[in-house]
Amino acid sequence: MGGSVFDHNVATVLLVALLFLIPLPVVIAGIVYAILGEPYRPVFKRHRLALTPAWPTLSIVHISDMHVRQSDQRLFRAQKAALKGLTPDLLCVTGDMCEKVADIHMVIELLRTVKPRLGTFVVLGNHEHNAPMPAHLRAQHKRGWHFAVHALLRTVSPLLRSDGDEEGHAMAEALQAAGISVLHNQGQRVQVRGTDRSLWIAGCDSAWAGHADMLAAMQGRRPDEACLALIHEPDLAFEARDLGADLILAGHTHGGQVRLPFIGAIYTLRMDPRIVIAAGFQRLEAGLLHVAAGLGHTFPLLHITAGLGHTIPLRFGCPPEVVWLDCEWSVVSGQWTEDETGLHRAA
Repeated sequence: MGGSVFDHNVATVLLVALLFLIPLPVVIAGIVYAILGEPYRPVFKRHRLALTPAWPTLSIVHISDMHVRQSDQRLFRAQKAALKGLTPDLLCVTGDMCEKVADIHMVIELLRTVKPRLGTFVVLGNHEHNAPMPAHLRAQHKRGWHFAVHALLRTVSPLLRSDGDEEGHAMAEALQAAGISVLHNQGQRVQVRGTDRSLWIAGCDSAWAGHADMLAAMQGRRPDEACLALIHEPDLAFEARDLGADLILAGHTHGGQVRLPFIGAIYTLRMDPRIVIAAGFQRLEAGLLHVAAGLGHTFPLLHITAGLGHTIPLRFGCPPEVVWLDCEWSVVSGQWTEDETGLHRAA
């Protein structure tokens, strides 16, 4: 999971203050909505991105963290309704699609709801591998309010878990058999029809599972070729940037799932402190700087989606989302604008 711009001690004080200020019936209504309402009301967001001059003009639908499972048909119906009728150039899925290979047919059905012109590209996340939380984060969650929140979440989290790497690989094989490209630390070139421009899509496996190899995913990329990196954990973004990625898509954080006024995401697993968002866009300008000679500066861009599902049905101020990205080249890249947002596509 990603980072938060708020100091946790300040967030705790503000949260306690809010709870004392808000009338009890309002608190109860908010909790009911957060459990029974918002987790099942995906929103559609559309953004226009200015990228490097090498980039072809194309559209991408970015989804992640669907956590599809047979036991939650309401979630599955909401996800299908949110994706119905979309025809981007690319569909990119950044991990945590489901926990069990027995549910992979539902993932395939869901992804086939979208009709991408150039293909569907997928990377695996920590849940497909049932990867453990990194040691320093486990230590963090053994003390303070982190411990209390983590203990509470464990009591309501689903019991379904992948059996590990073998089951994760079985999921990948089923997806590939269905014609979906699963990128295990490898890349694939996409030639955009009607142009002389190509795009290298570099897919990296889960860092939490210990399988990430971004260098391998870049093997075969041409010098100065436009590059899209797909990762699950956002912390891989800086390595992808340093190896030449222009646009990096990630998931994992669920946006924090609960975002309160004046506080933001109260429960995110901070890994790399340079990641200052739980969801949305971050320009990765503090590092290797790509300069297009005579054309101006270009900055790699990270997008973290809040995800299209959940393991724990609890969201407030952070609905599940489908994100459409209109990508085009610009002399000054690393910019984004918001065209449409907050549009519900529920059944």
